[in-house]
Amino acid sequence: MRRFLAVGVLVLALPALVQAASNPVVAASKRTAAAKTITFRIAATTTVAGSRATITGSGMQRGSEARLSLRVGGQGMRPVRMDAVLLEEAGSYVMYMRSPLFASQLPRGKSWIRLDLSRQTASLGVDFSSLVSTSQTFAPLEKGMVSTTRKGRAVVAGRPTTQYRAIIDVRRAARLVPAYGKQVAAIQRATGITLGRVPYDVWVAGDGRIRQVRYTTPTVQNGKTVQTMTFLAFNEPVKIEAPPRAQVVAP
Repeated sequence: MRRFLAVGVLVLALPALVQAASNPVVAASKRTAAAKTITFRIAATTTVAGSRATITGSGMQRGSEARLSLRVGGQGMRPVRMDAVLLEEAGSYVMYMRSPLFASQLPRGKSWIRLDLSRQTASLGVDFSSLVSTSQTFAPLEKGMVSTTRKGRAVVAGRPTTQYRAIIDVRRAARLVPAYGKQVAAIQRATGITLGRVPYDVWVAGDGRIRQVRYTTPTVQNGKTVQTMTFLAFNEPVKIEAPPRAQVVAP
């Protein structure tokens, strides 16, 4: 169960963290988050003690619901597909996950595992509803802003953009926004990672929306993770639904 939960939290962290932005781009981040639907690409590389792992793929989001199609790889390992669907059901947030990595642990005829994220994260002292709440994400990040610098212009996803470098102080935000501070403390206890200042590169297009964001965060054993999300479309129809019940197992 803990392995499934850990994978689920890592997968969810990609779209959730990407909503961060700072001072000159606050309006752009709010405008981006206000879109009814978002389609995006994801890329993340984690380096620890000389070893390297990668996650690439695509996804779509509608409010607090999301669907991800990823490929997870590492040194000496062929990339493995992983699909995830995040939904709100009966007042709880749940995640459905499917991957060949889980096949040997599931009953015959089952291909998806269902996790009750609200219940599982509550056991860690984390309110999952706040993790997927856009309104609660931006206020702490604004409070944690240290500096913002305009870097230049670039074409991203076919659109001209302006690039900014922003530095976010997670600890400052945690002190100034108590609800956010509780979440940071719980995550640090669960992972053993101390969060400090995090650099973000943010590309803003002429329509006032973010087209790409890249940031670096620390990992265990003095490693680091570089994550990039590219926004491809806004306010277009998307399909996000639970897999067939007959294919799902709930541990």
